[in-house]
Amino acid sequence: MAVFIFYLPLFSQTSINAKISDTKVGVGDVFTVSVTIDNSSGRVLIDDIDGLILRGTSQSINMMYSSGTFKSIKTYNFTYVANTEGKYTFDKITIKINNRTYISNPVEIEVVDSPAKNSNNYTPSGNKFEDFMNYADDIYIDNSINKKEVYLYEPIYINQKAYSHIPVTVLGFSKIPDRTDFISYSDSSDYNSFTEIIDGKRVSSIPLKREVLYPVKEGSKNILTTPFVFEKDGMFYDRVQYGEESFSVKVLPLPDKKGFENFSGGVGDFIFSTKANKTNIAVGEELLITMEVLGEGNTSIITMPSINDDITNYFSVYQPKTYETNWFDDNKMISKKTKEYILVAKAEGNSIISNINFCYFSPNDKAYTNLYSMPINLTISGTKINDNSFVNNNGEEINTISIRDTTLKEDKYFKILNIKIVYFYILILIIVCVLIFNYKKINSIKFSLAKNNKDSRIDDIIEYYNSNNRKEYCKSIENILLTTLKDKFHIKDDNKLNDYMDKEHADEIKSIIDKCRFELYSGESSSNEDYHTRSIELVKYIKELKVRK
Repeated sequence: MAVFIFYLPLFSQTSINAKISDTKVGVGDVFTVSVTIDNSSGRVLIDDIDGLILRGTSQSINMMYSSGTFKSIKTYNFTYVANTEGKYTFDKITIKINNRTYISNPVEIEVVDSPAKNSNNYTPSGNKFEDFMNYADDIYIDNSINKKEVYLYEPIYINQKAYSHIPVTVLGFSKIPDRTDFISYSDSSDYNSFTEIIDGKRVSSIPLKREVLYPVKEGSKNILTTPFVFEKDGMFYDRVQYGEESFSVKVLPLPDKKGFENFSGGVGDFIFSTKANKTNIAVGEELLITMEVLGEGNTSIITMPSINDDITNYFSVYQPKTYETNWFDDNKMISKKTKEYILVAKAEGNSIISNINFCYFSPNDKAYTNLYSMPINLTISGTKINDNSFVNNNGEEINTISIRDTTLKEDKYFKILNIKIVYFYILILIIVCVLIFNYKKINSIKFSLAKNNKDSRIDDIIEYYNSNNRKEYCKSIENILLTTLKDKFHIKDDNKLNDYMDKEHADEIKSIIDKCRFELYSGESSSNEDYHTRSIELVKYIKELKVRK
């Protein structure tokens, strides 16, 4: 999802996209409108539409930092229930980012009288769910897993969702399952409930967690799902725990790689491409070559292919940079890995970038596959002479500086004993005397201000981060946020933040605290993720907030 140390200008260009989960639904069916913002965040506004009922909203964020670039993908989900037949267009989806307003692409849906969703839409089954639908229990947690036999590095999807007949509040998870033998990515939820109609009965459903696991060890594995704590709304506010379930999964080794020694480590389904920003260049010019792997699978373990060696006959090749990002698209984890080469042409001629291939293993085909990029023909012409440089007779490049047109004013005779200058000297002397006289007092005030404005906890946090002391680092981040909230609003936790600030800032504070608690409770961390850069900004934001009356 990282160098959060420095600033958000590290983000690349922002893009916005809206999509809809279904193009045709029946009356009473549920569908979702999702708005995705790449490399930024903002407020998403959708006008009410007669005939469609908004049942809930949620948002998720996936972040990634790689090779000096910070990228994020934030998704805002709006869940609707179709109430009336007709065709509807969401054409006024407004996104506000940094005081600018954007309009997303329109999306359309048709509502018909009878159910129109295909059989791929998942509905729980089994005796326990039937008992719940017959009101044997107030709450039911559905834990679904897509496969119980997978290859090494093949994605395993776990989806957790709650169903309830009564109003409930999700307080959070009670413990973090062990993921020692897996690489894990999860998509957090705001635990917003919406209404579903199942077998003609209305129930409240609450998305809890989406998770993808990539096994890194062979053999039989037990996977425990996350237990959640619920509070039943009522006179006594009963708290109950549901959600923990064990699944047995068999992890198979990858087949023999004979004949595929160039295997990248990618397991899944991918597409591979190579492109150049231009094909006609002059000696001395830069050329950007981009390789991209995109698909369903874990790209973090993938070794990207290299550019062909004979390219060095015509180009100087700089150290490549690699970028990576992951995001959930519906119920699939999509990953993208990009490798960029910067080349500088050094000789005239024609060159071809070819024979670049990417090898991965497809679990569906149970076979290795080689993907070859299209060849790129390059033409390098003679030396390019820029306006700001030239080559001298010795072959040495000389840099020149652009000179502005400047009007020279006539020099004026300066009289040292001019009466105005004398007054000026006297004024300066008086100021210097005053400063000297009050030197100690000024220093005392300056020291006092520095002492009051400087928060030593920030220095400690940064020191913990630089020394990779994740335990003390997470404790300090959680402490500075909760202490600031307590001092400002006199609250001891983050459960009532929405009463004091806007939802976006409240959710961000909760997210950082949850991540810190996650690391603390798990007892170990495989990342050096930065929480403090944004936390410091949030502390400043909290202190400047006016307390609502």
